Amino acid sequence: MNSYKRQLLCIGLGIVIALLRALLSAFPTVIDTYYSKGINKWWIEQLSRLSALFPFSIFELLIYIAIVVFVAALIFYSIKLIQNHKKWGSLILQYLLNLLAAFSIGYCIFILFWGLNYDRPSLEADFSLASEGHDPEELIALYEQLIQQVNEARLNTRENEQGIFIANGSYHDIFKRAPIGYEHAAQTYPVLSGTYGLAKPTLTSKLMNYTNITGIYSPFTAEANVNVAVPDSTLLFTTMHEMAHQRGYASENEANFIAFLTCIHHPDPDFIYAGYLSALKYTNVALAKVDSESLIELNAQLSDGVRRDMRYLNQFWAQYEGKVEETFNSMNQTYLTLNGIKDGVRSYGRVVDLLLAYYDHES
Repeated sequence: MNSYKRQLLCIGLGIVIALLRALLSAFPTVIDTYYSKGINKWWIEQLSRLSALFPFSIFELLIYIAIVVFVAALIFYSIKLIQNHKKWGSLILQYLLNLLAAFSIGYCIFILFWGLNYDRPSLEADFSLASEGHDPEELIALYEQLIQQVNEARLNTRENEQGIFIANGSYHDIFKRAPIGYEHAAQTYPVLSGTYGLAKPTLTSKLMNYTNITGIYSPFTAEANVNVAVPDSTLLFTTMHEMAHQRGYASENEANFIAFLTCIHHPDPDFIYAGYLSALKYTNVALAKVDSESLIELNAQLSDGVRRDMRYLNQFWAQYEGKVEETFNSMNQTYLTLNGIKDGVRSYGRVVDLLLAYYDHES
């Protein structure tokens, strides 16, 4: 089989997989039962334990290799174009077909390894939640309750010389302790059970700050990759968030909710505080849109420690704002939209709806 036929075969396979996904998306319960909670759960556990044998992020290494291959191929075809300018049409076509073939193979692996989780039902049934409309009064009540909980949780945490919250150990220690939160939460919510590889740090963590990316889950290697150059509260919450993706929850708001849930079920006070602080921040943004006056009044109840932490978080991320962040936000928006997340990056804030449903259920 010549290269042209192989390219078309790969592209055709990608089209077939895309059509099959479109067909299966009409049956979310089937996907949830046989894929998300069946074969895919088993596969991710095996793959993540295998990738955990390597102390570095295999996914990050694959990205570097892909960049080198892309640039090398671009240079190679550019030289061939110069040497054979009369055949520029066929050479450009060959290069584009190679790109499409590579993309198709990647897409097929993505869908088979993890991507169908975007088409599973929402998690309300798994967590006995009733997702329904909520009025501003309920949002205010939620924020008030979170203030009490975050203030109390802050009392049991450590802080540095500047009075800013710090975790109980390095990021290595955080990654080792993180599964304990899932183990405790799984006693109430069995869908969170399972044995997976630990989260991994990214080598380009400081550069990732300019993109506003705190973590990346790799469906190809089942690795929860975490930006470790962020404030400790963000590091703790992001670790649990990426681990939620590892357990088959693709939606960003659902991963955030599970991160909150596993943080507050964790026996260690730094995880508990990170969970409540993150929930407070999301609810803060939601309340600001509907009742800013009540928000200002309620914020007066925040403890000095929580105020310092929130001020520090705002200052930390402000220094990285710019065109790079906007570009990567746009790219992330496109990725989420293509995978059926209609609100794109705004879906990160939908966690408030789940928080409201959770507190309704608990009350």
